Order: sequence, then C-alpha cells, then structure tokens
Amino acid sequence: MSQSRSPTSRPWLVAVAFLILTAAVTAPFFFVAGLAEQLAIAAALALAAAIAAGLLARRFHRLEAERLNEQRRVRDDLADADRKYSDLTDSLPLVTWVYAIGDRNDTRFVSPQVEALLGYSPDQWDGELLARILHPDDRDRVLGEMAGATENGTPFESEYRVLARNGEVVWLREQARTISRRDGRPLFGESFLIDIRERKRAEDECDRVLAAERVAVSDTVERQRRLDLLREVADLASSVDYKTGIERIAELVVRDFGDWCLVDLAEEGSPLKRLAVARAEPHSTETEGAPRQEPDDAVLSVVASGTPQIVPALGERSNGQDPGTFLAGIESSTVICAPLRARRRSIGAITLARTGHGQAYGADDLALVDDIAGRIALAVDRARLYSEVEQRADAARVLAHVADGVLLLDRSGLVRLWNPAAEGITAIRAPDIVGRAASDAIPGWQEAVDTIPIAATPDPGHPEVVIPLETERGERWIAVAGVQFFGGTVYAFRDLTDVRRLEELKATFIATASHELRTPLAAVYGAAQTLLRHDFALDEVGRDRFVSLIADESERLGRIVNEILLASQLDAGRLDLEAEPFDAVELVDRVVDSTRAYAPPSVAVERVVAGDLPLVDADRDKVRQVLVNLVENAIKYSPDGGRVEVGVEPQEENVLFHVRDEGLGIPADEQGRVFEKFYRVDPQMTRGVGGTGLGLYICNELVGRMGGHIWLESNAGEGSTFLFELPAAVQMSSARPAELGPRSENLTS
Repeated sequence: MSQSRSPTSRPWLVAVAFLILTAAVTAPFFFVAGLAEQLAIAAALALAAAIAAGLLARRFHRLEAERLNEQRRVRDDLADADRKYSDLTDSLPLVTWVYAIGDRNDTRFVSPQVEALLGYSPDQWDGELLARILHPDDRDRVLGEMAGATENGTPFESEYRVLARNGEVVWLREQARTISRRDGRPLFGESFLIDIRERKRAEDECDRVLAAERVAVSDTVERQRRLDLLREVADLASSVDYKTGIERIAELVVRDFGDWCLVDLAEEGSPLKRLAVARAEPHSTETEGAPRQEPDDAVLSVVASGTPQIVPALGERSNGQDPGTFLAGIESSTVICAPLRARRRSIGAITLARTGHGQAYGADDLALVDDIAGRIALAVDRARLYSEVEQRADAARVLAHVADGVLLLDRSGLVRLWNPAAEGITAIRAPDIVGRAASDAIPGWQEAVDTIPIAATPDPGHPEVVIPLETERGERWIAVAGVQFFGGTVYAFRDLTDVRRLEELKATFIATASHELRTPLAAVYGAAQTLLRHDFALDEVGRDRFVSLIADESERLGRIVNEILLASQLDAGRLDLEAEPFDAVELVDRVVDSTRAYAPPSVAVERVVAGDLPLVDADRDKVRQVLVNLVENAIKYSPDGGRVEVGVEPQEENVLFHVRDEGLGIPADEQGRVFEKFYRVDPQMTRGVGGTGLGLYICNELVGRMGGHIWLESNAGEGSTFLFELPAAVQMSSARPAELGPRSENLTS
C-alpha cells in the first residue's frame, strides 16, 4: 500500500527536492561570467529542468493512477464481501441480526427472513420490538437472561416463544455473541434467530407418545394386578377350608376393587346365607353403614336367574335401578353381583359395591368378578366333593395333610393314629408312639388329659384348652379339644407357642407402653394443674420451668407414639422409602451434634469417620432414624455413663455404620431376640431402663428394606456394638440381600 501514496503526502521529500533543484540551477551562474555562457547554461538547465519536470510529472501521474486503482479495488472487494455476506445470510434458514454493542435497539443489519418468519420488516426490527412480542410466560426470564449476558459479557443462548404479527406463537432459539476486532475491542453484537417450531412439535409428539406409552404401561400394570389377584384367589380357593378361603378372598377383593364385598352361599339343602362380609378402609367422608345379615332380594334374584347384574348397566348412567337400594344399609354408587355356579346350578353369589363418587364398574370389572365367582364356586364344589371323599377315605391318608395335630386313642387309651402334623408339633415320631399308651409316650399327658374338654359330637365351636407340653425343642403350648365316639376319642391340637409368645410380648409391651406413657402424662398433668392453680402466684421463671416441662414431656410422648405408628406401618407394609445418594459423614455429624444436646453429662458422644467415603444409596431420613435409635439406645443402656462412638467407613461395595457403647452389654443367650418386636433386654427395668421394645425392631426392618444388613457384637457388662451396612451409591450391582431377624450368623459375641 505504501507505493500508491502521492508524493504530496510527504512534504519533507518535496521540500528537499525543490532545494536540490534550486541549487542545481543557480550554482553554474556563480562560476560563469559571460552573458552568452550564462544564457547557454540557462538554456541547458531549462531544457534539463523541462525534461526532469516531464519525467516527474509522468511519475506522479502513474503513482496517482495506481492509488486510484487500489482504492477502486478495495471498494470492489468490500462491495463483493457485502454481497457475499448478504447472499449468505439470505440463504441461511435463520434470521441474522447485527446490532450495536450493549444496545439492541441500534440495529445495523437484519436479514429479510425475519419478515417471512415473524411478519415484521427488517426496518421495524430492533430490541424493543423483540421485548414487546415476547410471550408473557417467557418475557421476564428471557429479558433477565439477556441483561445478565450483557452485564457479564458472555454469549447468550436461550429458547423462547414470540408472537408473530399474525398472532401465531413461534418458538425461537437465539444464539448471540460479540464480534471483536483483531485487537480484542468489541465491534458489534450478532444474534442468530432459529425457528425451532418443528423441533418443538416433534418434542410434543414425543411427549404424546410417551404419555400414550405410560397409559399403555398403566393398563398393563392394571391387567397384571388383576392377574395377580386371580392367582391369589386361585391359591385361596385351593384350600379345603373354603369358608375361610372365601372370607380371605373377600378381604383381598376389597383391597383394590371395591369398598364392600359380600359372599352369599347355600349349603346343601339349606337356604341362601351370608357367608362373608368384607369392607375396605373407610374414607373420612363416608357415612357409616352396614349390610343386612341376610341376603337382599336383588341378590336372591341374581342367584335364581343365574345371570350377573351390574348397576348402572354397561354404557348407561342408570338402568332404572338406584345402586344405593341394591344392598340395604349401604349407600352404593355402583354394584356388580355375579352368581356362583357349579355343575350348572347356582349355589350362591358374590356382590361387589363401591360407595362415594368413584368410577362406575365396567365390562372388565364384570368379567373379573365373574371369573372370581367361577373360582369360588369351583372351590366350594371341590371342597364339598372332598368332604364326601373324606368321609369314605382312609382317615390316615386324609389326616396326613391336615395342619393340626390329630391323636386317636382307642377305648383302652392306646394311640392308634398320630398324624405328621402331630409329629411336627411335638417332635415325637409316629413309630415311637403308635401302639403305646398316651400317658407313657407323651410327656405331661397324664396330668393334662383331665382338663381337656370332650364333646359328644363333632359339631364346630367346641371349647378347647391350652396346655404346656414338654418336647425335645423345649416347652410347647398347644390348644387341644377332643371328640368322643363309639371307637374311642379323637384329639385335635394346634401349636400356639408362637402365638402365646406374641401375646406375652404384647402384654409386656402394653404394660411397658402404659408405664412409658403414664410417666410423661403425669408430669404434663401435674405441671398443667400447677399452672392452673390460683391460690398462689408463680413468677416468670417458675412458669417457664413448668411450660418447658410440658413441652419436653410432650415431645417424649410424641416419640413414643411415633415409634408405635412406625411399627404399625412396617407391619402393614405401608411405609414408602425414597432412595437417594447422600453424604454419610454429614449425616453422622448431624446425629452426633443433635444427640450431644440432650445426652447426660456422664455420657460422651464421639464420632469416628473414615476418609474417602462413597455416597450411600438409601433413604436419608430413615438412615438418620436408625442412627438416632441406636445412639439413644446406647445412651439409655449406659446408666453409669461412658463413651458412645458413632462411626462410618467404607466396606467393599457398601458403607458400614456402627454405634459402640460401654454400657450394660447384652447376654449371649438374649442376643438372638434383640431385633424382635416388643422384646426388651431388661423388661422389669431393674436398672431403670425404659422403652417400648420397638426401637431395634424398627432399625432391623428399615435397614432390611433399604437393602442393608444389621447385626450386633456384645458381651454382658462390656458394652455393645451395633453395626449395619447399606449399599454405596457408586455400586451398580445389586446390594447384598438383607438378613432380617435374629439369625445366628448376625451375632458375634
């Protein structure tokens, strides 16, 4: 570019050239004295000057022409670049928008696609127009994002909706950036506005397909649930005791498919009777009501016709019959009644009813109830046939499959029948007792036989007596009743050892819970009565002390009630767990800090945490509850004080927690039962240790349901250590299954 510059742009060069030329012209005159010589020299110099001037003029003209040609070339290149840029932006499937730095209202260029896309001409387009046509639901968000990007000097990218001139909602994706010079100084801002309506339509279509898929999955789940119900019904219907089976079937049906389920059955040669009535958990808004004890006229009509009936009828809101009058005593909104048919005759009916304003029964529900009715009828018919066969078959073969123990004594008191159930209950083998006197073969029989009630007929409802029986497995408690006939006496007995143990635990729990509840209640009542007295005045400190006492004891009551409610939820299977990775160290810190706030001065709660711990994949709140229960247990069973250590460390693919104390410890013979419900190491509270006996049971259940494993290590008088493992979040394989209950491999002395 320097060759094209004019000599006039360099004044110093022109001045030097002029001085040299002046010197060259005047110098010869100083050395020549004659006029002729001077004229000759002047003529020669003039000619030379003319020639030089011509050469210089030619040179200057050529340089000026080159400069002008360079300017035209640059202008042509710029015009060509502008044309190519315009062609490029016009051909792109997007809007190109160029504006001043920091001022979107100063628009420098907008590609014409904006008019086709939004209906606004390039001359109209600026930042103010964009802000005005932004969708109201997106305006605040987008303007905030723009302001933040401008303030931070960062690129801006966002998706939003705008209103086109014709009122159509257009989805745009804007990508904005700052164009800078080579030296880094900002030159202008540039945005690309891309039409993403097709993508959004595809996403909406995908969402619709996913929603349809979810509906299909829901339908599949519903069908599977019905198949599961039919399988369970079939299992229950396979029982010989069809009456109990029908009652359980009715309870099973109302769990998911109705509010009431009634089963009416006609025994051989007897009129129709109501055999089973089951009701779902009532809603708070439902009015109390109960069906009649005898079958309703509508049910009798269905049994007589052998045709199922649904109210309202399929495809109609009402078939002329009020569902609320189908079953007397129940305000039902929809009803299905299906006959029980066996061998082409009706032997009863099953009725399913919904109350409230739920969805009316449909064709699928009718088919389901009709299927259940067929299975119940088949079960009843099979049971009756089995009963007929039983009366004629060999008693030994039949009784071999009875769950209750059966003992047959002849008139002389010798054992003639001892079924397998009796062997399992008493651990006495049939070869060791058959043919021998019962008083010799059964320990304790001689002392107990006189207390057993003997009936003359095998009618149901006979009284039975519960007696202890010594066996190889220890003392067993059995319920025994007898029926006398012409050939001797038949005794039927059931093992109630576990039931009796549970009843004892329940009784102990009730007594313990009563004691645990009575103590804070007495404190609350006493403090409240003191606050209500007017015969003497309390100062502010005294009132605060009594109010604080009421609050503390109320909190204690709440903890006891929450333990009972949680145990009930665990038994009923209604406890929901939400597994989410969390930091075990942070949880241990919180538990230790909160425990220190109320721990007695003699107990020091410490934490021991290993480094590089993975996250735990479990329900954080439930893990916290387990830790709190174990720490409170450790403090409670450390009446003489000491150190309680709460720790966590990695353990292969799991995370291992432990709570260690220096308290009373647990005897080896009781370690196998510490996780049982209601069990307490010190039930008589000889060391002043209270509790409901639910804490460790709750811990065991919660850990097991989170895929973990809990156990203990203890020696009497040397403290205890409770440990539990939970799966780590980084582990992709399934966690080791929980081992629930007091199993020997979970105990280490």
